[in-house]
Amino acid sequence: MTTAIEVLPHDAQQHNPAATPLRWARTRADGPTTDVTGTLGWDLDLIGPAPVAAADLARIATSAYLADRTARRPLTFVRTIELTAHTVNPDPWNSECGQLVEELLHWLTGDVWLLRAVPAAPVNRTLAPLAPADDVMLLSGGLDSLCGAVDHLTDGTERIHLSHYDGSTAVRGAQIKATAWLQNQAAHPLRHLGIKICQTGPSPESTSRSRSMLFAMLAAAIAASASSSQVTVPENGFTSVNPPLTAARGGALSTRSTHPGTFGRFNALLAAADISVRIGNPYLHCTKGELLARAHERTGDALLVAAAGTLSCGKLDGARYLGGDANLNCGLCVACLVRRGSFTTGPHHDPTVYLVDHLQGAAHQRLLINRRRDVRDVQQAILNGIADTDILAVGDLPPDTDFDAVVDLCQRGLQELSRVPLP
Repeated sequence: MTTAIEVLPHDAQQHNPAATPLRWARTRADGPTTDVTGTLGWDLDLIGPAPVAAADLARIATSAYLADRTARRPLTFVRTIELTAHTVNPDPWNSECGQLVEELLHWLTGDVWLLRAVPAAPVNRTLAPLAPADDVMLLSGGLDSLCGAVDHLTDGTERIHLSHYDGSTAVRGAQIKATAWLQNQAAHPLRHLGIKICQTGPSPESTSRSRSMLFAMLAAAIAASASSSQVTVPENGFTSVNPPLTAARGGALSTRSTHPGTFGRFNALLAAADISVRIGNPYLHCTKGELLARAHERTGDALLVAAAGTLSCGKLDGARYLGGDANLNCGLCVACLVRRGSFTTGPHHDPTVYLVDHLQGAAHQRLLINRRRDVRDVQQAILNGIADTDILAVGDLPPDTDFDAVVDLCQRGLQELSRVPLP
């Protein structure tokens, strides 16, 4: 079954009458609409006068993200999504560049995507330009992005930190805390841009595997607008490679948000669209613990206080438990266990308050039951190890990858996991 969705400016005419329309306000002043809310309009008024190709790619990535959250995933996992996206110049996106977008979205989400770009009226207002920058760095509110920002805080680079958030107050709260702490640590004012874009109201689909493309392409458009050629994504290599802990976690069922193959596809798409920006992860060969230790060397124990306010949890369902808290890392999903393992690499006390330690009685037992698969899979991986074929099961790696280094990285990441006490 095919789900047809069209994302269009709020004042535009629909091209595909059979599609579900998602109307996106042209500017912040025009919105929100009944379909899309946020701080970014279709005109990309927060980003400034980015080159047409970079701006259109940001619009397409946003449209894909909105469609991803609209099309409910069936029990068979795979969806077919026919996306109509309004762009200033649709021609590249109906040829080779569009095919690369479809392949990238299939890689990220496991679904079949059919992209059709249609013309929209161009921006008819003067957008305020962004001051030049050397780098755009993602600041997600997670532990890795905080550590990456700390590691680069005094390198003398003119940098824009970019955050994306949706309706989750927990994620937004973590980003605000991280930004405020970094601002206090920085010798110069921190340039930070927070962009909210999401559906108005609850999303029919809970997963958001296309979000990494949205985040990256917004960053690429900002970089192009600020005359920067670089986007930096701080993410530890163990999470990026995301080796399946069991056979059931391989293939398209594994998250590929920051996988090396994803970055290769990002950069191939940018090059094909003649956008002079490259996206990279300087921490591909670091475990989470090694990245934390590197940042700790920069700021000492002050970092640990800030780290406690970051979010690494892959489930964030604390509000569903009696006495729970939606702002807490659960402590037992795979992402949380990797986080807890990172604090065992050095003499770093983990000050994080985890949901598993916060809940009591029946609510605590219910969390243990709900996370039993995560815990079991980690236990099985510790017992059986991670084989070379497990790493390849997630997907192909770029041709220039040092595979031996990736294998060694995964073994070190597993060692960090093995030091976490499990229930």
